[in-house]
Amino acid sequence: MRIKYPNITLFVASLVLAFVLSKAGVFEVLESLGGLGYLGAFVSGLIFPFTFAAPLAAASFFYLGQAINIWTLIAIGSAGALVSDLLISKFFKGGIFTELEDIWKKYENYEKRRHHFSHAHRPHLIQLFHTRPFHFLSLFLAVIVLFSPLPDEIGLEMLAYYHLKPRRLIILSIVSSAVAIWLAVNAGRLVLG
Repeated sequence: MRIKYPNITLFVASLVLAFVLSKAGVFEVLESLGGLGYLGAFVSGLIFPFTFAAPLAAASFFYLGQAINIWTLIAIGSAGALVSDLLISKFFKGGIFTELEDIWKKYENYEKRRHHFSHAHRPHLIQLFHTRPFHFLSLFLAVIVLFSPLPDEIGLEMLAYYHLKPRRLIILSIVSSAVAIWLAVNAGRLVLG
């Protein structure tokens, strides 16, 4: 049996699996990462870009910042996040957005056949999405998402659509992860004094 949209199916299945595992209490084991030192920093970095694990990774950085040198913590955590970001980017490159475009085209063709006419505003709307200002806005929003505490999956998916060069992705991933980890560690220092 061949799956028609394998990337979308895998993405949805991974979200469902993460939700089920979080409800089953599997992620509670990850809360102890704060006590594992440098290994905990790397593992926290590995899970930091993922939707359901990001709060746990941030909490472990929060506590690791009390015991480990902040710059070493940032370097090791960013290396872990880079590994995950590269895997996520490889997964999304030419995958999910291409499949979503196929679905959109099929829906558009279905609507045209159903109404026996073309809506005059739709081609203009589609052309809007292919303009330079829209591309710039999409790239800007992707970078903002990477630098925010939001999961990197969303920003990486947006960047994968534009076929960002691996070198630029690596630099962007390291810098954004370093900033996010620094924010988590300093939040921990402010709260815990």
